[in-house]
Amino acid sequence: MAQRTDWVDYGKGLGIILVVYAHLLSSGYHAGLQIQEHFFLLSDSIVYSFHMPLFFFLAGLLVEQSYNKRGAREFVVSKIKFLVYPYLIWSFVQAGSELLFSEHSLRGVTVADIWTIPYLPLAQFWYLYALLWMYVVYALFSKFGEFALTAMMVSACLLFYFPINTEILALHGFSTGFIFFVSAVLIKKYLGDLEKYTLRPWATVVLLPVLLGTGYYIFENRIEPTRLTNGLHPFYFLFLAVLGITFCLGLAQFLARKKYCQVIQSLGIYSLQIYLVHMLAGVGARVVLLNFFHIQNPLVHMMIGMGAGLFAPIIFYKIALKMDFPYFFEPGWDKVKCLR
Repeated sequence: MAQRTDWVDYGKGLGIILVVYAHLLSSGYHAGLQIQEHFFLLSDSIVYSFHMPLFFFLAGLLVEQSYNKRGAREFVVSKIKFLVYPYLIWSFVQAGSELLFSEHSLRGVTVADIWTIPYLPLAQFWYLYALLWMYVVYALFSKFGEFALTAMMVSACLLFYFPINTEILALHGFSTGFIFFVSAVLIKKYLGDLEKYTLRPWATVVLLPVLLGTGYYIFENRIEPTRLTNGLHPFYFLFLAVLGITFCLGLAQFLARKKYCQVIQSLGIYSLQIYLVHMLAGVGARVVLLNFFHIQNPLVHMMIGMGAGLFAPIIFYKIALKMDFPYFFEPGWDKVKCLR
């Protein structure tokens, strides 16, 4: 059986592919690429129902080991250094780039927005803020001893069904994502390593059309297409998230066991770097295609944009390491190389 970190990295790889796809599809659609509206709405709604819950779930699987290894204080300090540093660096870099190339920016970032970055996350960077909250809350609740997990799950359920509706400090993202983080903690504690419960290949194959078909039915017949992270339909969100996470875990374990598509594992290893840089790389590729090559085909844009979004950050990171200047991604006093 492949090591646990192998399939977790595969899972992160699958997740980061979905993240880059969803972000570039949305960015391209709103930038005026000829992406069919109905396809965009359905695709965006389905992917957003589970791709970030998958990352929170994977983080929850690993948190106990990290906490026990470091102890409460060192655990929290390490997570602050690990998440806050790249959050600040790349939030300012992306905001500055959008200001510099404002004619190509859809959000219309202003100088005032830059000053709010410490407490109001820009674009995709909310995830790092929300994840940090989860680590801190986990450390705090762990002081409750045998009641810690019960208290965490009760809190997670309440937050999921009654989310904090503000983007300040990424509290909304924390509210709707914490339940997946805590669920993974519970599963790891009471069921042990998930290798014991690997899905049969046929079950993984079946889950994909079930996920897509269920999502299609929900957004065609029950509710309007929407990002379920808005908290308005918690049951549908939870249902699709469980389906999506289960499918991705099953596929990740199968790929790791057979050692297939190891490029996906590599993408998972560098998922933090990709998450930080993919919008700059992907949108940059779109700007070049539109303004220098006058290419309008959305399929070409998505293929080249995803290639840039997934691999340019890794190349940039490796060049930085080669030049002995890794400080775009990690503080000088730490040698963190990947999100685990």
